[in-house]
Amino acid sequence: MSMKSKSKIADFRASVTISAPIGEVWKKLVDWKSQGQWMALTKVNSSADIDGISSIGTTISAFTGIGKIGIWDEMKITAWNPETFCAVDHYGRWIKGIGEFRLVEIAPGKTRFDWYERIDAPTAILALVKPGILLAVNYSLSKFARGFNN
Repeated sequence: MSMKSKSKIADFRASVTISAPIGEVWKKLVDWKSQGQWMALTKVNSSADIDGISSIGTTISAFTGIGKIGIWDEMKITAWNPETFCAVDHYGRWIKGIGEFRLVEIAPGKTRFDWYERIDAPTAILALVKPGILLAVNYSLSKFARGFNN
C-alpha cells in the first residue's frame, strides 16, 4: 500500500460551528477535566489540574471506555497558541500520533472548532476503527457545541 493511501486512512478530521465567541470556546475546550462532560465515554486528567495552567509540556491522560474496559491515551502539549491552536503528541502504549484543536472565528460570536488526529497504526486496524471513532468524535463535538446554547 502506498504512503499516500495510508496517510488518508490515518487522518481523522471533524468540525463543528459553535454559537459563542472564540475566547469562551477556548476556555471551555482546554478545561481538560471537564472534557468528560462532552467527550463520549471519556474521563480526562492533566498536569494542569494542579495549577490550572496549560502550556507546552502539559501532560494529559484520557481514559475512554466503560467501567474498567477501555483504553488510556497519554498526551503532551507540543504547541500552544491560546484562543486558536493546541497540538498534542500521543505517546501512550496503544495510541501514538498527533492531535490538533484549531479554533477559527468565522463571525462575531461564532467559532468553528476543527479537530484533527493522525494515528500511527497498521492500515487494517485504522480501517476497522475509523468509522466508529469519527462517529463518536462528531457526536462529542456536537454535544460540546450544544453546551454553549444554555
